[in-house]
Amino acid sequence: MTRTGSIKQIWLCLLIVSVLSGCAFGTRRPTLAYPPAPEDASGAVVQAAAPAATKRTTVVLASFRDERSDKSTVGTVRNGFGMRTADVVPNNTVSEWVTQAVATELRSHGYKVMSDTAVDPKDPNALWLSGDVLNVFCDMYFSYTGQVSLLAKGRNAQGELFTKHYAGEGTAGIAWAATGDSFAQSLALALRDALNKLMADLNAVAP
Repeated sequence: MTRTGSIKQIWLCLLIVSVLSGCAFGTRRPTLAYPPAPEDASGAVVQAAAPAATKRTTVVLASFRDERSDKSTVGTVRNGFGMRTADVVPNNTVSEWVTQAVATELRSHGYKVMSDTAVDPKDPNALWLSGDVLNVFCDMYFSYTGQVSLLAKGRNAQGELFTKHYAGEGTAGIAWAATGDSFAQSLALALRDALNKLMADLNAVAP
């Protein structure tokens, strides 16, 4: 690397540290949303995928329980020196956010989503899905690191189909301004990553 290139890298690092230090204080209060804001590599909005063909299986979806040790925050803000300076506190509940996201993914894969009281427990075309939220957290330093971890359980009228842990990661890129929207986008991407794996398992056992 040339001397000029090294100097440019140093100045870039100093600029990022300066920006992060200047916007590191103050609680962020994002509204967690799903699906993630649709963007391509250039940041342009892209067309959403068409819904899948309707499946025979009806999914009875129970609310995912929030089993995190710290239920008040979903992230942290750090200054340019890596010190934690502020928390990320969502405006909505994590349990509702995850449950609604699961319902969104189920419908996009062609499943009919129902409540428990509306389905015969002996229905051979029904599948019961429930789960626990184990982790929802986005750390931030030079970039965002969103992580989501779920325990999902599926059963039908004959018995248990699967109990499995699903984890996902996502990032909104470089943390120029540490905005609430960027934390929310990183977590939405992480949740989608985890749910893609859950849907793959569900599609393997549900016609």
